Amino acid sequence: MNLLKVSGLIVTVGLLTACTTQTPAEKEAESKAHAQQLLDMQIRLAKQCDPQIAQMMAQLPTVNELPAESRKQFEKNYNKRFHNPVFQACYSLAWKSYKELNQLEITRMQAWREANQLNWESGFFYNGPYSYWY
Repeated sequence: MNLLKVSGLIVTVGLLTACTTQTPAEKEAESKAHAQQLLDMQIRLAKQCDPQIAQMMAQLPTVNELPAESRKQFEKNYNKRFHNPVFQACYSLAWKSYKELNQLEITRMQAWREANQLNWESGFFYNGPYSYWY
């Protein structure tokens, strides 16, 4: 009987593990989506400093499809604009601002959660079915 329980537990754990793992296609799709989100964020921040470099950043994923001469010209223009000290200063400030705004939002959400946690635990918002009748 004990052997049956152990083998049943092993089979259950194996099935649950198999159901929760990601396939390589799912991992690839997730990494592509993450890379696209990062590129979109970089484009939005670059657009604040220089709209032309933002357009060039949007074209980066398709640069390899260009002919060799066009690709070299694109890379030359991109590097010239991207490594401009004024753009770099503006871009780094935009990233700092973005990070600080996210940190402020996280802090605000944590403060709200801490302030309202007691209300949820004491049943203020919901204390059983039809609690508003009491």
